[in-house]
Amino acid sequence: NADLAYKKVGDGNPLRLWKVSVEVEAPPSVVLNRVLRERHLWDEDVLQWKVLETLDKQTEIFQLVLNSMAPHPSRDFVILRTWRTDLPKGTCTLVAVSVDHEDSSMIGGVRAIVLDCQYLIEPCGSGKSRLTNISRIDLRGRTPEWYNKTFGHLCAAEATRIKNSFQPLTSEGPETKI
Repeated sequence: NADLAYKKVGDGNPLRLWKVSVEVEAPPSVVLNRVLRERHLWDEDVLQWKVLETLDKQTEIFQLVLNSMAPHPSRDFVILRTWRTDLPKGTCTLVAVSVDHEDSSMIGGVRAIVLDCQYLIEPCGSGKSRLTNISRIDLRGRTPEWYNKTFGHLCAAEATRIKNSFQPLTSEGPETKI
């Protein structure tokens, strides 16, 4: 179950800013690590990723290539991302935006643009977090109508995959008392 909303930004770009929230069965720092370093555990579309440059211990230039549904080419992202884990009450954040970088030769088929991407990960109970993602991403090659009808659902599905990546595996067989 994901909460989904959008707003129109009014800067001349027709893409909406989407906000999705889910509750995750893990503390904020663990969720942040899953988003930063373990994307392959929740995103089957990852083809390749690498850190192009580390600017400090919480800031880097990152390149990511995601597969797309045929006939669309893969999407290549080059983003500046920074995160914080020292916020009050154990809250963590991650913000990202596309940048140009000298070492970012095109790996994917199309260079996509992250106009805005923010993660807020707040504690909400014992060992749980509330993950909120606000994003506005131009995947290139899609119509404004597609973004209005489909992109929000993709954001919700992504948040749900992050959430589900923390679910315990169910064991086969009957439950027994020990």
